[in-house]
Amino acid sequence: MSEIKGQLLGIILVIIVFGVVAGGLATVFSNMTSSVSSEMAKAITTKPAMLTF
Repeated sequence: MSEIKGQLLGIILVIIVFGVVAGGLATVFSNMTSSVSSEMAKAITTKPAMLTF
């Protein structure tokens, strides 16, 4: 019975750690995409690309 409790505790801890890491990565990527989006919008509006035909 003690082995089963230990295995269940291990599985629960792995799931918790995975959830925390996944949540942290999701937050980081979300912040980075909004930062990149705002920087691109700023770059496009301040320095329009030269169109040569």
